[in-house]
Amino acid sequence: WDMTLTLREALAKAEALIDQHVQNPEGSELSRKCPGVGRFYTRLPLIRALDNFSDKAAVEERRFVPPTFSEVRQVFNIAQVYQMASSARMITFDADDTLYEHGMDLEAGDWIVDALLMLMQSGIYVAVVTAAGYPGKPERYSARFRGLLNRMKEKHTPKEVTDRFLCVGGECNYLFRVQADKYEMEEVDLAVWATDEMKSWKDEDIKMMLDIAEKELKEACIRMRLDVQFLRKNRAVGCFPSKAEHRIAYEALEDVALAVQDTLLNLPDLKIPFCAFNGNRDVWVDVGDKRIGIEALQEFLGINKMETCHLGDRFTNTGNDAKARDVAMTVWVTSPIETEEYIELFLREMNSPECVQCAEDRPKGPRQGTLEWQKAQVVQRNTAA
Repeated sequence: WDMTLTLREALAKAEALIDQHVQNPEGSELSRKCPGVGRFYTRLPLIRALDNFSDKAAVEERRFVPPTFSEVRQVFNIAQVYQMASSARMITFDADDTLYEHGMDLEAGDWIVDALLMLMQSGIYVAVVTAAGYPGKPERYSARFRGLLNRMKEKHTPKEVTDRFLCVGGECNYLFRVQADKYEMEEVDLAVWATDEMKSWKDEDIKMMLDIAEKELKEACIRMRLDVQFLRKNRAVGCFPSKAEHRIAYEALEDVALAVQDTLLNLPDLKIPFCAFNGNRDVWVDVGDKRIGIEALQEFLGINKMETCHLGDRFTNTGNDAKARDVAMTVWVTSPIETEEYIELFLREMNSPECVQCAEDRPKGPRQGTLEWQKAQVVQRNTAA
């Protein structure tokens, strides 16, 4: 590689700069060299994380291929998991493409179900903060989390544990918790948990913002010649393919999301915060964002930013997880498998016998007999022929 620093040297330098920035965000060398850099809530042990990652990927032994953005992302993720193990009191998760595949549900046989329960049993709040908004329909969330709720019921999980599972829907607009006696989700009245900022939003301002967003959304989809249908909700508007089997090009969705963002950001009298994002299969515009949703949870539960970590897959400019960086530690995943890997590592770092055993129980690779496992056998057989 034609580089001034090796990967290890560069990460050692970054670790030192971040350490200094954590202590003095305003006057740090990092803030001078990168004026737009945000806040780091903890130090990041990047060299220890690199040791972990190199054991699996041998990234430092490569001679011809330099480290990729994805690999550096994973090193930073591992460092954050190491650091949060001693401080996290709440872990929040995006839903689709983070906890489970897009549009799917939590299943009882999924390892992540037992892992989430172990986190709750260890005193950590687990919250799903998702764009999916079903106001007045807690049964819809019960269906999405059926595997976890059934596992709670099967284990006769006590109320002090079930109380540690929450779901914020519509980015920040609805809160649901578990009915301990029924192991079903129930909605929490907005007045109980909403922040002062949320309570200040007026219905007429919300309607104005969504009207403009819907108009721009439709115009952008026509311009891009997309075959979509539109859905207007109380606090959101979105578009998605007309047929379930259709996929829209990522770049087209990106352009639509950016078009809506551009219109709303340039409104001089916009009074409502919003999140216009590319959901990878659709585009949605929500009232508020995940910063507000996570902040509301923190106030409701008495947890601070340095005790919160958010895992999500959409941290780009058109992603709805990016705002979480303002109020929490973050881990950027690309799939539910990566989420499992980081939660496994977190459980090992918790270092209790129960947590370590739960981590040990995580299956490595697809379960025998599944379609994914059968495909892997065919590939292996054809490769080795």
